[in-house]
This record gives sequence, structure tokens and C-alpha cells, in this order.
Amino acid sequence: MKDDLLIHELATQFDLQLSVPEGTLFSFAAADLVKEEKMQEFIECYKPLMKALDDTAVAAYFASWFSSAAMALQYSLSVFNTVPNMSLSNLTIHLVPASGYCRVVYVMNQWDTIKGPEDKVERDHWRHLVLADFYKNTAFPLIRCISALSGLAASQIWGQFPTKFNYYLEILIKGQDNADTIHQLQMDYESLKNDLSPEIFGLAKNPFQVQVRRIEDLADPEKTVQMRNRCCLYYLTEGGSYCYTCPRLNENERVDRREKFRDRKSRADSNK
Repeated sequence: MKDDLLIHELATQFDLQLSVPEGTLFSFAAADLVKEEKMQEFIECYKPLMKALDDTAVAAYFASWFSSAAMALQYSLSVFNTVPNMSLSNLTIHLVPASGYCRVVYVMNQWDTIKGPEDKVERDHWRHLVLADFYKNTAFPLIRCISALSGLAASQIWGQFPTKFNYYLEILIKGQDNADTIHQLQMDYESLKNDLSPEIFGLAKNPFQVQVRRIEDLADPEKTVQMRNRCCLYYLTEGGSYCYTCPRLNENERVDRREKFRDRKSRADSNK
């Protein structure tokens, strides 16, 4: 029963699936994508589907989708004290064209989980092993390969991860009424940020150690939203531009965006 709930939540919240998605156009064994010729094939297949103008945009988008799979592992660890097998050999990546974009769906070839210890000291040690193994042996080889081929610096690729993690964690914590679960989500994320050495990521600094900056919401001046940690390179896709939450926008440009958006909304509302 618990497995059924975990499977359902990983699929619905993070698009981490157990079967080939309907509409799949291309499929790649994750273990093959650490080889340059297969990763190059992936880039060439994905690039027109996401309407990228440059290979660097492919790398950034790949990281954004992959960060959802990484967040699925984090969620499973914190909420269920269980982790699925997310080794390269157990993952297949599917490109699924949708209306106006392309999903990158991660599928676990087999459902295989490991339950964490209940004792805190033992669990802390187990958590470190789980996170270190995933980032060193699953994430790092993929990011190293797509960085080398696309020309996008590994730090820029890893920089997509904290944006997704901080966004999801804020939502998950707000939606939780169990204080123990909230505490576990927070503590496990602190461990990811502070206990994993930068060498695991191939960087000089752990990429999750970032300061979350908040800016005024586009529509509501009484609300704030998180600024992205790094540019997602949407502007390097057909018809793309800098996002409102992009760190490359200066505050004057952001104010201009807000004013124009609110003016359009006000006129639209008055015409209803």
C-alpha cells in the first residue's frame, strides 16, 4: 500500500514514471548518455522538439527536467524514508512532444526500493550514502557529458537544480500539516546542501548552497516569488525571452514588466 502511494506521488508530482509514456518519440537508456556519441544524439533529437537555437539551451532544459527526478528522490527520502533505485542502469529517458513543448520523462525500468533506518544516527549515515551515490554516480556523469558537448559550463547546468528544489520545497512545506515531515524535509535538504562535498558535483562549491532571493510578484504587489538561481536560457529558444524571475533582468526591467502586465490585466478585466 505504501509503495502504491509512493509510486503515485512520484508520477503525479515529479513525472518519474514506471512505464513508457504515451506519445514517446525518442527513448534513451540513461547509462548510454554518459557516452558522447549517444548524448550528442540526444541533443540532436531534443533540440528541434524544444525549439532551441543553441545547444546550451538544450543542456539547461535537460538539467531542469532532470532536477525534477532528483527532487523525486529527495521527496521519497524525506516523506517515506525510502528511496527508489535511480541508478543510471535503472533509468530510461523519453522525449514526449506535447502542445508547444517537449516533456523529458524519466522512467524507472524496475521498481526497487531501499528502506531507511529508523535510528537517527544510522539514518543520517544512510542519507549521506544515498545522496552521495545519486549525485556522484547518476547525476554527475550525465551533467559532465552534456556540459562537454553543449559548451554550457557545468556550474550553469547544476545551477538549475536549486531553483527547482527551493520552489518545490516551499510548496511541499506549505502543503504539509505534519510537523515531523516538515522538519525532515528541511533537515534532509540541509544535509544535501552542507554535507555533500563539492567534488561529488565536480565543482568548487556545492551547487545547492545558494541564497534564495525574493522579488515582487508579477501580478500581485502583496506577494513575492523566488528569483531563479540561474538563467534557464529560455531566451535561446524560438520566440523566447528573459523570464520575469531571471537573474539577468535588472530591477528597472522588472518594474517595467510588472507595470505592463498589470496594465494589460486591468484593461482586460475592465472589458469583461
